[in-house]
Amino acid sequence: MENSSIIKILLSQYRAALGMLRDVTEKVPESEWDSKEYNNPNWQLIYHTIWSAKLYLSASYETFEPFEGAIEGAESLGGDKDWENAEVEIIGLNSKQELLEFIQEVEQNLESSLKQLPLEADSGFEWYPYSRLELHLNTIRHIQHHTAQVIERLKSKGIKGFPWWIDQNKPGEWV
Repeated sequence: MENSSIIKILLSQYRAALGMLRDVTEKVPESEWDSKEYNNPNWQLIYHTIWSAKLYLSASYETFEPFEGAIEGAESLGGDKDWENAEVEIIGLNSKQELLEFIQEVEQNLESSLKQLPLEADSGFEWYPYSRLELHLNTIRHIQHHTAQVIERLKSKGIKGFPWWIDQNKPGEWV
């Protein structure tokens, strides 16, 4: 398969994953946006997901340009590893509108980001010792993982109707 065909498929699957994340973000009620029920509130889980997608669509950590509305440390979900920033105090929060704009920014730059580096090149991130293509697959899975977490949280609150995107075209409701 030619790289142009692979990029077309990646573009479709990134758009599907980001479309689902956007849909879920729109459905989070204000009462659940900064809920302290979980270690990481919904807004932070969504922010982490978009931040990570933008990072891994960059050539490297050194070339990464954070979101204009970035909140220091909010990209980390904490944990016991040094790089997980467990001790970072997050001050403030991003609004739903800010995060929807962040998703839109990633979507707008998606095609150029995918075409920027050869798929067979190194990932550009020493902690991911594989190809750029595998990094893209990992990033799409990461978006879906956290999108599903937010969906499950919302379903536990009785919120339903999350569309499942098989490609870049929004389908009917998944109930």
